[in-house]
Amino acid sequence: MFRNYLKVALRSLLKNKLFTFINITGLVIGMVVALLIFNYVSFERSYDSMHENADRIYRVESKFYEGETLTDDWATASFGYASAMKENIPGNQDYVRIAINSTEQMVSYEEEKSRENTVVVTEPSFFSIFSFKLIDGDVSTALSSPNKVVISQLAAHKFFKNENPLGKVLKFRTLNQAYECEVSGVLEDIPANSHFNFDYFVSWDTQPDWIKNFWYLHETYSYVQLEPGISPASIEKAFPAMSEKYKTADALKNKTWAIELQPLADIHLTPQKQYEREAKGNEKAVKALVLIALAILLIAWINYINLTTSRSLERAREVGVRKVSGAQKKQLIIQFLIESTLVNVIALAVSIGLFLLLIPSFNSFIGKNIGFSILYMPRFWVLITLFLVTGIVLSGLYPSLVLSNVKPAIILKGKYLNSQRAGMVRKGLVVFQFVASLVLICGTLVVYAQLKYMQNQPLGINIDKTLVVKFPAQTPNLMEKVMSFKRQLKDLPDVKNVAISNAVPGMEVAFFASNRLFEDAAKQNRLYEMQTVDYDFIDTYEMNILEGRGFDETFTNDIKKVILNEETVKQLGFANNADAIDQKVLIEGEAEPYQVIGVVENYHQQSLNKSYTPIMMIMYNSIGWLRPKYLSLKISGADVASASGKVNEIWNQFFPESTFDYFFSDQFYEAQYSLDRKFATIFGLFALMAIFIACLGLWALALFAGLIRKKEMGVRKALGASTPSLFYNLSSEFIYLTLYSAILGIPLAFFIMNEWLKSYAFRTEMNWWFFALPIVVLVSIASLTVSYQTLKTAHSSAVDSLKYE
Repeated sequence: MFRNYLKVALRSLLKNKLFTFINITGLVIGMVVALLIFNYVSFERSYDSMHENADRIYRVESKFYEGETLTDDWATASFGYASAMKENIPGNQDYVRIAINSTEQMVSYEEEKSRENTVVVTEPSFFSIFSFKLIDGDVSTALSSPNKVVISQLAAHKFFKNENPLGKVLKFRTLNQAYECEVSGVLEDIPANSHFNFDYFVSWDTQPDWIKNFWYLHETYSYVQLEPGISPASIEKAFPAMSEKYKTADALKNKTWAIELQPLADIHLTPQKQYEREAKGNEKAVKALVLIALAILLIAWINYINLTTSRSLERAREVGVRKVSGAQKKQLIIQFLIESTLVNVIALAVSIGLFLLLIPSFNSFIGKNIGFSILYMPRFWVLITLFLVTGIVLSGLYPSLVLSNVKPAIILKGKYLNSQRAGMVRKGLVVFQFVASLVLICGTLVVYAQLKYMQNQPLGINIDKTLVVKFPAQTPNLMEKVMSFKRQLKDLPDVKNVAISNAVPGMEVAFFASNRLFEDAAKQNRLYEMQTVDYDFIDTYEMNILEGRGFDETFTNDIKKVILNEETVKQLGFANNADAIDQKVLIEGEAEPYQVIGVVENYHQQSLNKSYTPIMMIMYNSIGWLRPKYLSLKISGADVASASGKVNEIWNQFFPESTFDYFFSDQFYEAQYSLDRKFATIFGLFALMAIFIACLGLWALALFAGLIRKKEMGVRKALGASTPSLFYNLSSEFIYLTLYSAILGIPLAFFIMNEWLKSYAFRTEMNWWFFALPIVVLVSIASLTVSYQTLKTAHSSAVDSLKYE
């Protein structure tokens, strides 16, 4: 019996090759898109799940409150948090700290040297808490003594090629120190779905004793492994009271120190915080992509239904003959389900093949090595089976029930085609397709508009033609050499200006100090980003001074002066910028207050995803622990590449022991939007695919309408109706369907995209054309889609339409 069902199904599919091809094409597009999205989403949600005790590992993140108000929220903890928690709060089974206060260092071995930004300091417990393995070395001793380092396979190959790296000595140099470490282990490559992206793990005891448990430097990633059954909330609740005995300095003493224990597996998709190195994922984008995948799959399945029912004239007569011949309803349903199964299985097989071909290109586009991880997950195959069964039922059961429920006499008389109920269902499905398409088009326009808005919005600074050179590593008389280097650079004809700073636009300043007004009786300390600059920084980046002045060499005492941005003026409580001039600010760790000499206009230190932050500018040589890290060169000539070559020549004269590393400020700043650009492209591409699939369904509906109204058009034509009137009569229905879709889709699109825009600190306005243009596009596409079939019906001979009446 099954063989007979299969033979009939194959015969039916081969008999109507065009319909079969369109059916399978629509399903293949939907399934390939869904597979690519689900593979990506699965990868994003799999971060840090490879560790044996991942469900009990949490990152300790710092929170500071004034009363009930959260004032600061960092991804890092101080050097002293984790050890104090282990000592004072029950339930902490183990902990590990990873110091990130000096991740960029010059690393060298013999003649090979390289500036690396993946250097951290960590404890031996790193290997007991996390499930990373050593391919060389002993985990029990690799980090147990000073001046040891575990390196990644990538680092081992870079410096030692095919040599055994164990026992070899690497030299490390920061801005202010140099030290050596013996390679004690080689770490297997860290998986791509890990939030760790480090290559050099220096032993904890290599650093000075004073910093190991220091409470006033929040520059470690600290992780705790809780005992089984312990609630993270209980640890969080106990922390503020415990912290009181460690708050021995004035800095932040007025605040409540708290923590959040972030589950290890949740770190990647939580919003970016200050002091966080990782380029994180976007939970909202992940959810949006899942919804897009489901919408496109539904559109593809709806197409199958519409294409199947559009053949109902032919199939209805077949069903009628079968019923008259004694076929039961159950047999008819099985027949249609087998046809649906064949189409869906063929589409799935083709989709998996295309998925395997496309995944390398997709990975290259998104910049991640996802691979085919989803294919090795049992839950994926369960999900695929579920989707396949759902698709078979949705696309096969409805047409079979519709046709098998109609009486043979009605079918054989040809009256089935006039069923209003079946027609309403088909039209409703098309409306759903176009609502989904409308939302995707509106979403694409809003996403691109937001991206364009962020890229074109004035930054408050000028980053064009700005070459940024990284500081050399530690060397005798470093600053004297840097200043001499700067003077020679300023003599170059193509160099307009040169400035020194500890951060440049496009990056977080990331140096915080707990400061307050000197005459503040309440002694309300708050955190401010501390930007160290020189006399030329404000001019180089063309900042707008709103009040007072900038740093000036003609004033001999600017070393104890400070410049504020507008956000800092507001946070300090001044009514206007003028009131801040000549006021005194007490900076953390400094005995003497600093005098405010100027206020600059707020500028976008980072992308427009983020709000303005309060920034204080002081001279680069004012505070010892705030060291400059960059030289910014404003190039005046057109040949920027030639200028960088000349800078390199002068660099080698001053700093032969350091590599010459540079970037262009505008490109560096623009890189912050790379994820937004990729998301916009993916969104737009998938929207086009959804529209294409939806148009296949609309074409099917036009074909169905042509069949059902062929005799009506013949009568109208015989009575003198013109071709344009017949065209309007046939096509107006589809235009109305598109307009109905707009009525339903516009409010939905507005709500969804308005919520999405709320995640941006600076955002574009919701313009009317975001919604008007998609309607015009859909109406135009709908008109073009149905025009051929409609004109074909309108131009058909009235004699041919009526000769069997």
